[in-house]
Amino acid sequence: MDLTQKKLTKSEWEFLEQPLNKNETSILKLILNGRTDINTKFNTSKSLLSFIKISNNLEAFHYYCYQKYFTKLITNVEKKYGVRFIPPLKKKKSLEMKKKDIIRIKNIDKKIDKIKDDLYEYVLLDNVTRFLKTKDIRYYYTLVHLLGNNIEFTNEYVLLFVDNILKQFKNDTIVQAAITNAHEVIERNDELLKYSNVELYEHQKQLFSICNNNKEAALTLYQAPTGTGKTLSPIGLKKRVVFVCAAKHIGLQLAKSCISMEIPIAIAFGCKDVSDIRLHYFAVTDFVKNRRTGGIFRVDNSVGDKVEIIISDIQSYLYSMRYMMAFNKKEDLLWYWDEPTITLDYVNHEFHELLKQNWNENEIPNIVLSSATLPSQEDIFPMIRNYKSRFPSGSIQNVVSYECRKTIPIINSNGFTVMPHYTFTNMKDIKKSVKHLENNKTIMRHFDIEEISKFIKYIHEKDIVKERFKYNNYFQDINEVNIISIKIYYLKLLSKLKSDQYDLVHKYLLENRKQKYKSTIKITTDDSHTLTDGPTILITNNVEKIAKFYLKISKIPESELTNVLKVIVENSIYSDQLDEIIAVEKERIDKQQMSKEKSEREAASGGREEQELEFYKQRLAEASSRIQAVHLAKKFIPNSDTHIKRFGKTPSSRIFTSDIDDTAVENIMLLEIPDVWKILLLMGIGVFLKHESVRYMEIMKKLAEEQKLYLIIASSDYIYGTNYQFCHGYLTKDLTENMTQEKMLQAFGRVGRRDLQKDYSIRIRDDRLIEKLFTIETDKIEVKNMNKLFG
Repeated sequence: MDLTQKKLTKSEWEFLEQPLNKNETSILKLILNGRTDINTKFNTSKSLLSFIKISNNLEAFHYYCYQKYFTKLITNVEKKYGVRFIPPLKKKKSLEMKKKDIIRIKNIDKKIDKIKDDLYEYVLLDNVTRFLKTKDIRYYYTLVHLLGNNIEFTNEYVLLFVDNILKQFKNDTIVQAAITNAHEVIERNDELLKYSNVELYEHQKQLFSICNNNKEAALTLYQAPTGTGKTLSPIGLKKRVVFVCAAKHIGLQLAKSCISMEIPIAIAFGCKDVSDIRLHYFAVTDFVKNRRTGGIFRVDNSVGDKVEIIISDIQSYLYSMRYMMAFNKKEDLLWYWDEPTITLDYVNHEFHELLKQNWNENEIPNIVLSSATLPSQEDIFPMIRNYKSRFPSGSIQNVVSYECRKTIPIINSNGFTVMPHYTFTNMKDIKKSVKHLENNKTIMRHFDIEEISKFIKYIHEKDIVKERFKYNNYFQDINEVNIISIKIYYLKLLSKLKSDQYDLVHKYLLENRKQKYKSTIKITTDDSHTLTDGPTILITNNVEKIAKFYLKISKIPESELTNVLKVIVENSIYSDQLDEIIAVEKERIDKQQMSKEKSEREAASGGREEQELEFYKQRLAEASSRIQAVHLAKKFIPNSDTHIKRFGKTPSSRIFTSDIDDTAVENIMLLEIPDVWKILLLMGIGVFLKHESVRYMEIMKKLAEEQKLYLIIASSDYIYGTNYQFCHGYLTKDLTENMTQEKMLQAFGRVGRRDLQKDYSIRIRDDRLIEKLFTIETDKIEVKNMNKLFG
């Protein structure tokens, strides 16, 4: 990860002003509304009345629309499937409609056939029909959860009909069917996601309650899985925030989000004193206007009374703190420290003294320590004691989340899915593992739900489940069944087995285990088709070696490479010529401006300036035309159609490939970087390591942000600094010895950060990492360093 503390470049400032899409903006508004209402939610689905935009005299409208649009459908269902529904009617007078309202509804009759598939009532009735036709638990489960959604003005008679169907067909096998088929019924059920309410995560609700409502100071230990909005949570805090992060990229994303919400912010990166802090225009109080344009010409960055969030790197924290304290009481400020364990997996690191200084000189009593792998309160008692000694009235608050609705399975070196009951051979080790996993439930997101279903089904078939833990005794209602509760149920059942029972289960399931992938290592050739839905990140300690290895096994013919390199070299020469032409022209213009009199004389004498300008344009066009587009044959670009056919695989829309435009390629080809990185770029592969070329990393980060790269090869230090969306991740063998459990979970957290219903995987090249993940790690270096530096 790039921990260099530098000021923002011009391109980074420009990045902050780029607008976000509608979905991202909606989420940010939700978080912002969380300042005043933690139960805020929204749902973009439309009922019939919300589509017509009717919100008054609802009883009459519901009845009229029921009779006009839904009665016939429901009557047909009743006749065909033998169900009965009698709607409870209100008094006739209360159901009377005005003529103008009837005309208003009739106006949509022509549209109804086109829009009804998107109207919530028709979605409900469609699922009822599919359930009654197939008796498939998937549709029953869908209906249960669709009824719980917050869709404005859904027809009350349709809701009653659906509820009536659910009650008629409720039986003792429903819970069992949902659990044993959870992958299809719940995890891959796109309707659950499509029509669900959008609301704050529980950990955000807890954090906002603590920070926005408590009058006393607090140190909040905030632990939640990666990709669940922790770094956006400051937007929902009422206090003025000093946000500190080691990874510049994280700070930029928050800054961009704040600007989209018009939140006044300041930026403090690479500061040597308070004067280096810069205000965004929304935060400006004192400024000078440009007389010609009317825009802001000069800003007084020393006046930051409007700033709500200042975004700082580690080096600049104390300057940021003092800056904000100049305009606010320290009790009204909050230090939000993102990923405080960065670099703490090293015995010694140049950042350690800086971290220690920040902690010891901090004057803000309200602190949030935010990380997916934050040590528990009990582990960092010396640090807690230090905080209490300096802020005696401060309390210690814990926010711990194990949100794991999505499954990101771990695949071992032989292509099999990893689970605790496959990993350990005896019940003694299982009990230790379960205890560890119950205290670290975030690991459950890596439990494969299909494997869990197989386990639960088998032990019930063998009748080795205690009575109180059987399906219908553990789950009182189908509403309680979800991905998280099933994973907790799995751990509970696993821990309750006797030794001989576990031996039986372990032996049977291991013998009947199915290989997920025959091979996964050849990611630029035979195995590339296994990388679906989005980009892949490969994490290694030896980036250069791995990059060159994949270039070698791609077996690009020498003639192909020679031709590409020839074009690159020629382009480099032409680019130098182009730079020289531009430089000469710039020098000519500079000299001309220095001699205004001469310029005026030449203009009056008629045309030498025009001749020189025309000559410059001609030379520029000639030099530019010599630069050729650089391409690699499609059959060497992983997962292109030609590449897929080359390795005898079947093309699929889910197989992911790179999509790099000619401009990005041209920009990379002209950089002073090794040719190997240029060839890899043509294959859709980016390399994250310490480059001398800042421009190369800027382009790579932009391509990663836009999901244009097929693969990123990065060192383990980059795991904290990338919040890009990856669908698959590799951990190489060279990580095994020195990778701590916390850093492993951080690495896993690079995958599956956004969408729920995609195929994700973590692919481990050394199976020793798996046992390390599932067992208690003692003498953690991160814990020792936290207590040493902050205790």
